[in-house]
Amino acid sequence: MRQLLRKIQFNLKMSLVGIWCTLVSIVFYLLSYPFYQRKWLSWAYAKALNVGVRFVLGIKVDVVGRDNMLAGPAVITMNHQSNFDPLLQGPVFPKNAIIIGKKDLLKIPFWGRLFRATNNIMVDRNARGDGEGSKNGAGVDEAITRLQADDCYVWIFPEGTRSHGEGLGQFKRGAFIMAIEAQVPIIPMISKPLHYVLDIPNKIAKGGRHEIKILPSICTVGMTLNDLPELITHCEQLYAKHLAAYLGCAPEDVFA
Repeated sequence: MRQLLRKIQFNLKMSLVGIWCTLVSIVFYLLSYPFYQRKWLSWAYAKALNVGVRFVLGIKVDVVGRDNMLAGPAVITMNHQSNFDPLLQGPVFPKNAIIIGKKDLLKIPFWGRLFRATNNIMVDRNARGDGEGSKNGAGVDEAITRLQADDCYVWIFPEGTRSHGEGLGQFKRGAFIMAIEAQVPIIPMISKPLHYVLDIPNKIAKGGRHEIKILPSICTVGMTLNDLPELITHCEQLYAKHLAAYLGCAPEDVFA
């Protein structure tokens, strides 16, 4: 009976979160017309989404290392666990941040318009290249140009896909190529494993305090693409170390 009640509670809370996200998306969809491509739009959207998670699911995000947050331009990296990640990022999502996402996202009602209106970078991952003259592909060249021309942040999940709470995936090259080519710092952010507050596989909405760490930035000034493998390995080991501390395991056991 207790397990049944937990599932009912979980489904009810998920429904309420879904309703909240829909209402917030409608509001910002309407705001996207008078405030098209304004720098603060995605920041305000992330903050509003987080309000629903905090009150409906009872999850409060504690930010550790806020003093490590630098002014842009910079590349922000974070481990990617599930589709709930964006709902928890409001407390650390900076103004003037852009996201690299698939063009398929534009097909999602309301959210597709919002993704375009907030000045993000859209890529077609099914295409062979990113257009004539593209050197790095998958939106990386556009991100480098934006980093060099603006004080923006590029927010990216270096694993390239969700881990579903099953560890840490191997990092892709894109985020690190951006940072080296634009000669901007990397700001690593680590999100504590989600299952402590929201156990999705077992349908238990535990609630509680979720932690996001902002680690000291990594300078890329003077680096070249020859330094790319070493930089990726360093960042993977950094994430593995902190996630292992959360999970109570050895760093090498963190990788999925």
